[in-house]
Amino acid sequence: MASSSNKFQVPFAGKWSDFSVADDGTKYVPEPKGSKEHREIWESQVMIPFAIDKNVYAFGGPIPDDMNLTREVDEIFPCLETCEPRIFDSKPYNFEYMLTNYKPFRSHPYYGNSLYLTWLDRIEQSFGKFWKDYGIFELIQFSRIGPKYQPEMLIAAMHFFEKSTNTFHFKNGMMTPTLFDVSAITGLRPTGKTYSPDDVSDNITLNYKENAFSAFILKHSGPENEEVSDEEHVAFLTLWLSHYVFCSRSLQIARKFIPMAVQIHEGCHFALGRLLLATLYESIGEVCDNLKGLVPAKSKSKKAATDGCFQAAGPMWLLQLWLNATFEKELGLFIPTEHHASIAKRKIEGTRLIRLQPNPLEQNTQQLFMKYMKIFLAIDQFKPEHAPFVKRTIGPSWFVKEIPVLNPNAEEEINETWTAYLDPTILSIRIGTLSSEYALIGYQPNLVSRQFGFSQLRPKSMYIRKKNIVLGTTVTSTLYERYMKISRDNVYGFEPFDFNLSYYCTQEFANWWRRYFDSKHLGDAVLISRLESGFIRPQIKRIEQQVKTTVTKKQAAETVKTVKEQITPKAIETTGEPSKARKRPTNVPSNETGPSKKPKPNTIVVSDEEEEEEEEQSFQRKRRQPPVIIETNIPETTSDDLSTEEKEKKMKEKKEKKERKAKRKEEKKKEGKKSSEDRTRDKKHKKSKSSSDPSATNLKTPSISSEQQEPTPEAEVQEDFAMPDATLNETDNMPQQDINPEDIMSNRSSGDTLKDSETTISEKIIPKPIQDQPEHPISAETDTKTSPFKEWNENPTVEADADETSSEEEDFDSEAIKEAEAGGSELLPETSTSKLSASLGLAEEEFISLQIHDPEAALKLLISKTTTDPVSSSGPSNSTASDSEINSSVRQDSLISKLYTDFINGDILASVEEHPANAFKHKSFLNKLHNPQTDLETLGKVIQLESILDQFATTVQSLKRNSQKLVGQQAAYDALFEKAMAAQSKVDQMKAQVQQPGLGIQECTNNISKWEAEIESLRAEIADREKKILEEKAKRTKIEEAVAATTQESIREAAKEGISHFSAATVIKEEIKSLEDAIKIQTVEVGLIKDHYADFKSKCLS
Repeated sequence: MASSSNKFQVPFAGKWSDFSVADDGTKYVPEPKGSKEHREIWESQVMIPFAIDKNVYAFGGPIPDDMNLTREVDEIFPCLETCEPRIFDSKPYNFEYMLTNYKPFRSHPYYGNSLYLTWLDRIEQSFGKFWKDYGIFELIQFSRIGPKYQPEMLIAAMHFFEKSTNTFHFKNGMMTPTLFDVSAITGLRPTGKTYSPDDVSDNITLNYKENAFSAFILKHSGPENEEVSDEEHVAFLTLWLSHYVFCSRSLQIARKFIPMAVQIHEGCHFALGRLLLATLYESIGEVCDNLKGLVPAKSKSKKAATDGCFQAAGPMWLLQLWLNATFEKELGLFIPTEHHASIAKRKIEGTRLIRLQPNPLEQNTQQLFMKYMKIFLAIDQFKPEHAPFVKRTIGPSWFVKEIPVLNPNAEEEINETWTAYLDPTILSIRIGTLSSEYALIGYQPNLVSRQFGFSQLRPKSMYIRKKNIVLGTTVTSTLYERYMKISRDNVYGFEPFDFNLSYYCTQEFANWWRRYFDSKHLGDAVLISRLESGFIRPQIKRIEQQVKTTVTKKQAAETVKTVKEQITPKAIETTGEPSKARKRPTNVPSNETGPSKKPKPNTIVVSDEEEEEEEEQSFQRKRRQPPVIIETNIPETTSDDLSTEEKEKKMKEKKEKKERKAKRKEEKKKEGKKSSEDRTRDKKHKKSKSSSDPSATNLKTPSISSEQQEPTPEAEVQEDFAMPDATLNETDNMPQQDINPEDIMSNRSSGDTLKDSETTISEKIIPKPIQDQPEHPISAETDTKTSPFKEWNENPTVEADADETSSEEEDFDSEAIKEAEAGGSELLPETSTSKLSASLGLAEEEFISLQIHDPEAALKLLISKTTTDPVSSSGPSNSTASDSEINSSVRQDSLISKLYTDFINGDILASVEEHPANAFKHKSFLNKLHNPQTDLETLGKVIQLESILDQFATTVQSLKRNSQKLVGQQAAYDALFEKAMAAQSKVDQMKAQVQQPGLGIQECTNNISKWEAEIESLRAEIADREKKILEEKAKRTKIEEAVAATTQESIREAAKEGISHFSAATVIKEEIKSLEDAIKIQTVEVGLIKDHYADFKSKCLS
């Protein structure tokens, strides 16, 4: 801190005749120049003089020393890697919380509560003077009206916040709320001792259980006829600090503010302004961590907010007011007319900032957020209005005094205040008494020197090493005290001098900042596109979740129980030891690509595992090694839910199916009678097939390959094997095969092995190994591990009831075909045998016989026929092209011709500009080119044209709409201004009438003068004349009173009317200016789009 006793002259950083001017016309301050001794002085001063054209200005110091220009500092300044603004983060955006009723600013103070206002009035009567002396009276008045939060503005601004410097990173440099802004907005001093809850006395104790807002007031507010006690005042201050100042996250009255309330009540001064700003920095930093999906520094939750949701606690009202003041013009804020009178009498700037309101042109949350983001992205120059308080015309006496101070008695106080404003230091965030409350945060005003009316040079970082940076995280009490001692003992010098306000920067700073910002920022267009996708992606995800079906464990268990009650399991004979593995249902996610029109049957997955916990322990293991599953279609409605008529209908259908099945069985028996030669040939074919296939199994003694005997990971990574006619068996869940019993008995008697079509499930279920895994892994763990499908490798013998199996198959087929037609099932319907036989050139009876006795041969014929005579997915070949294909080709050529004629060689934007509705016609034409016959290059051009059309049509419509609105608003402005002028003329006329008395008054005056002169000469007529005089005086008084009353009231009303009209005209004038600016921008956009379109056409033609 500087004082009059230790003053010395700070050397000038330079004296120049003019500013440096860049090629684009931007003015820059030349770089400071001086000797080594001078630089050492500048490295310790927060205010450094320089002169241009004999005008003295000031740099915001200190200048960086050699230690500040190292590579290590460059890595942490001006941005620490983990603290970078959200706009520089590459993670995708998710603004789902902005599209729902989620409220991130729940701790927003509740203004207008009648209980609170009544209590405030009661306390103010007793302690209002004390509040003024302490310096919190105006801040308490904020709780009467308070600022209305603009969530979209706040969230948009916090996307630019960098946590290690506690500054917002815009294109023009760094900006942030400072202690200077806190004083201007709230009237709080930046000086005082650091607040400590340990300094509280035990004179007053406050205990309460009612934490809720209203309950707390009802508990502690005293009767009207009694004086306010000390305890009541402390209770009021506790509520005010918790709810209106620091905005506690819990939404309840926090007990940690009781020591602070007691200290205020007892008149113990501390640095409340510094604590308020430090808490704001911490709160913004915590929100920024949440926006990036990081765990907040002091958060109790260990789960990152990856979905973008967050709770913004803390004094966000201060950030709202600072944004209102700093970017008032860019945000288009205005003050309603009814508040002008109260604002004119304000004692601090916060009273006016609270009344600023945005122009409600857009009401949609997404539009508002994108509007504010574009506004902040467009801030590329520092303007004088970005430092709204530097002239210090309104505020406390210690705030508005000029520097240097001429009064020696006030010099020390003012110098101490400005040292606190400008000194880079560490601020305390400690409020409560818990050990977790010890926290620190940095304050670096030299990064934002232009906000004080100083010129900005390349700033000095307060931190030299990464480990020294304080980010609001909890520290030990020892480290806390060490940092606070260092900040108290190391204070930069402040030597005031007369200077002119400036908002410039040096060329070095501009280049340094541009390199940093451009290296982090991907460009406005890319960022805006990513931001818009943050609104679109959650909507798409929500739709996908609504379409996707899910089955819970409880539903799966209930379904299994229903299956066991409805379906009678088939008896299965096994030659080996029955498996001890337990069967239980699990969920299988649906692989359907689209919603089915028909309700789908529930899917049950049967998996074998050793222990119950394995399913709940390792989700990742199951993803790597999905169990082999059997899908069973279970109808959603049970037989108990069916009515009597439906049951009878069901029984009738089953009876008809059995009759058809019996007929089909008779036909198969007749067709199955072959000659002995054919039967011998078939047997030889089977034997040769069995000998060549080691996996083929005999029913009694099946041969098992080494892969089956030793369970391998391949067995656990099977593809889903859909068995439409499978049923669940309570003993070992063996699936049933569709096997003719006559063929089984024939094979048993003859000793032949099963045909390929009749192999056991254990042979069919093992598919090819997965690409990522070896075919034959050898592992001791694999050998010793029990396979979840052990019973399938224990030589099962399968018996099946042909009649029942066929019935189940037929039931499934009718249902599966409907499912497949609806597009919602994985099971495909079979085509008719007549079509298949016709495709092979065989009679239907011959194909059926071949399909029954040698399905392998039938399959090979079908596949060979398909490969030798492929059918194009787009239709017949060119040699047999139909008329429809020719017409389609001609139509496509016509569309392509029109595309190049009208869209590429012509100018479609002209027609859209004349009539925007033409855009729909052009879009309709381009949509026709989205067909399989359009090549990729042309389709890319079509898509680009559609994008150009969308942008151009939207811009033209907005341009015309704003032009029409401008005409209307201009007419309204002219009419209102004309009325205001008429009212002013009327006021002038009335004033003239008041100044010139009427004829009646003048006549009375003349009569009085005449009759008073006659009194002397006509003594006899004195009595009569005196009576007339009194009458005339009374008459004159009445006329004067009537004229005065009527005239003053008319003047007042006319003046009010004129003010009202003028205020309305002023508001409309601001809107007209905004519209004119929008029209200029849109006109430029139209030109740019036209140029883009011309470039596009030239590229297409080249």
